[in-house]
Amino acid sequence: MDLVSEEDWKADSRLQVDIGYAKLLWNCFDESALEMMLKLSDLSEGFGVVYELNALTIGKKKHESFLKTLYALGFSHGTRVAVEEEINFCPDLIAEGITRYVREFAAQDVVVTGTQTSDGSNMKTPYLLAEKLGWPCISQVTGLEPVDEKYLKVTSQVTGGTLVRIVKTPCVLAVGNAPCAYLRIPTLKDKMRLGKKPIEQISLEELGILQNSSGIKLTELKRVDNRRDTVVIEGDTPYEKAQKLYECYLKGRLEKL
Repeated sequence: MDLVSEEDWKADSRLQVDIGYAKLLWNCFDESALEMMLKLSDLSEGFGVVYELNALTIGKKKHESFLKTLYALGFSHGTRVAVEEEINFCPDLIAEGITRYVREFAAQDVVVTGTQTSDGSNMKTPYLLAEKLGWPCISQVTGLEPVDEKYLKVTSQVTGGTLVRIVKTPCVLAVGNAPCAYLRIPTLKDKMRLGKKPIEQISLEELGILQNSSGIKLTELKRVDNRRDTVVIEGDTPYEKAQKLYECYLKGRLEKL
């Protein structure tokens, strides 16, 4: 939404803003989680552990471009749960979709998510997912290392520092402000060779979920005005302007330091 100009911020009857022309970007927390999984796979060779990386997204057809990129980076399988409506504010629906996929379609040892989305920002999905699966959940994860087939070394942020634990799978890991914040870029060769692999598509009905089962309805949408108040400093010369800046705005602050 940050890429939408103020003039184009016009919601339709469904309270949706057309952002079809804007480039799709990774959520920063999801991006960190994906890069963390790739690094975990890279490290696993020295531990005699084989990780099969599977990616799942719940969203629209256009979101399959992310899965194609992950194919080119080495992910084995990509799945999209088809939802054409906006579900940014439906963490329970998303958690239920992931839960049923893991239980009924593709069992997983570990589910790694971002701690929150950039739109909904509710920070509920990983906790709801862990509750539904009956798995332990570790939040604010900043590092993963392999131990063996059943255990992971997990580093997470806690109040006042970091905590390192040996965790038994299965578990849910929610990645926070991790140092590996940027997802690596696939080569053109890998894009051409792997980017055309088929993406599995599943409907909510196949998962046994009614799309409106969340009970959440969007009632209002407003643009946040991030503009700051400004003051134009008048003066005939740069020296005069700098003098006014110092006398009127900086001098008092510097004296308090």
